[in-house]
Amino acid sequence: MVQKILFVSIFMEGKGGGEGRVAYEMARWFSQYRQVVMLCPGKSTGLQVDNDGFKRYTLQSTGEGELAVPLLSPLNIRRLFSFLSEFKPNIVHIHDPAMLGVVAQLWAIANHVPVFYTAHIIPNRALDFGTSEVAHFLTGPITEGLVEKYLLNFYQNCDAVVGLNEITSREIRDFGYTGPILHIPNGRNLRQFHTCQFADPLASEKALTFVGFISKRKNQEFLIQAMKFLPTNYRLMLIGEPIVNAYQEELAQKAADLQVNVTFTGQLNQQEISTILEKTHVFVSASKMEVQSLSVIEALASGTPVVGLSNETIDELVDTSNGIRLSKEISPQEFASAVHRICELDESEYRKLCESARSRVNTLDWSNVMEKTMQSYTEISKLKANVSVSKTPTEVLHKYITQLPVGKLQEILLEALSKVPVPSREKTSVNARALWITWLNMTASVVGYYLLTGPLLLIRKRRKGKD
Repeated sequence: MVQKILFVSIFMEGKGGGEGRVAYEMARWFSQYRQVVMLCPGKSTGLQVDNDGFKRYTLQSTGEGELAVPLLSPLNIRRLFSFLSEFKPNIVHIHDPAMLGVVAQLWAIANHVPVFYTAHIIPNRALDFGTSEVAHFLTGPITEGLVEKYLLNFYQNCDAVVGLNEITSREIRDFGYTGPILHIPNGRNLRQFHTCQFADPLASEKALTFVGFISKRKNQEFLIQAMKFLPTNYRLMLIGEPIVNAYQEELAQKAADLQVNVTFTGQLNQQEISTILEKTHVFVSASKMEVQSLSVIEALASGTPVVGLSNETIDELVDTSNGIRLSKEISPQEFASAVHRICELDESEYRKLCESARSRVNTLDWSNVMEKTMQSYTEISKLKANVSVSKTPTEVLHKYITQLPVGKLQEILLEALSKVPVPSREKTSVNARALWITWLNMTASVVGYYLLTGPLLLIRKRRKGKD
């Protein structure tokens, strides 16, 4: 029976958008029933225990804003491995495929512990999740090819990959991953949203809301253009922080030019969002890509009808019973017409939409997600117990290194690797693992760079803007 779980996130708590929120909420929920430790960045290296008993092992990190970069020094990795050898997790569940994710994956391989990875990104479009907006030069064919090779290697070194919905699961299989794919959705604490009252359809002012990062992928410009075709008593609230400040400035100017009622609130906490959803007549989304949007789930759970352009989440959760799903090809005017139709429904018809919206996501409570996840842990653990060790951490790292661009760095790493004794396939001791942590440090840092350079540039840009 699975008793000890190591969860892994590259984000500090409260950072990383939906991906970071899910990682911590999942770990906290599971910690009520199992022994759980969250591996994550922190100010120092060591075990931290919150006042409520939640445990996290933090690795000393640098940076600010959304991303903290762990310092993968030999000393920090050695201390982490020593702790893990004492904790002895039965499962390693990773939420991010870079840096700490690589380190945890290699420790698990060395100790024959099952590795799970929840895919919060679509692997063959990984750079579209923010990096392309911040750093256009990272989106060329060479960089994209390198990231795809790295990600496929990471996936193939997992014992199971979690696809949040059927659409994403198909994308993962098409990407080339050949191992088990588990269809387990994101969880939410639905009780918080089930207490929300439905919006008053007779209110003189019609409230529209979108929650998420302000970014080109989220496509808020389309929503602002749609406002031009709605009556003046309609207002749009955009909740979230901008990935690039200049984009929000462009949106604000667009709203001013069109003379439409748009409010930018910045980031709000969950209680504040719940309060706003109570008064929201329609949750609107023009996002071009969403693996499984937490904000759409929360809107439905609060009983708010959704009008959205087709994407992975809208296609999965929204239909005529709880809102309107629209083609990506429609115009802002057609989108506005769909919103207007919902807001003009009589009270009984509108309430039916609200009730159906809430029931649509009833199975996504954390209690249900935990039960399904625990069953998967048990099944994959049994499969792994019957399979002999097929590779060592040394072999895995060799694959990571050879995927780097050919050049001096690759030569140095391969030369260092050739001089390291190969750990035993049966059991790898702390001392043996210590032999390869130096080049583990270098490798994980380099491959992580290609996935995280975009957020790092964002940090530098924000820091420069404060000076």
